[in-house]
Amino acid sequence: MTPEQKQLLDKRKEDFPAFYEQLIPSLVDFVGKMGISPAHEVLKNAPMFVPLLSTALQNLDVVDEQDKVWLLTRLGYFIGEYFTQKYSGAWYPNENPASRYFARYVVGKFNMNSERELNLDPFMLAEAYISAAMPRALEPLLDEAEQELAGLA
Repeated sequence: MTPEQKQLLDKRKEDFPAFYEQLIPSLVDFVGKMGISPAHEVLKNAPMFVPLLSTALQNLDVVDEQDKVWLLTRLGYFIGEYFTQKYSGAWYPNENPASRYFARYVVGKFNMNSERELNLDPFMLAEAYISAAMPRALEPLLDEAEQELAGLA
């Protein structure tokens, strides 16, 4: 690991508690702002919220850069929670310098038998979703990520 990589990773690890502390209230607020109630249930049942959020977001046009960052962050939180809940995983900063997700906040440590380190960057998935042509569908994006995980397991 280079000194630059170590410095970057150390900063991400230092910032992780604040990141994780923001995740829960931001996710609940996001789901509520999308008109879904009771919003707090997303903290226990994120997979059940996929069709509701998919419908709410399918034609949402985001042109303002600030709005795009807001949506990207919250959708990333949701996607991450979807996978952590569905596969009994966890959020953490990726410490593997050989990984394409090095020093990024990822979800992984899933309850899946694998000889490889299985993780994914939910914010990259959120960015792909936001960039997709409308009407967007969240389900196929999540299915594709699940198939990729299964193929690596």
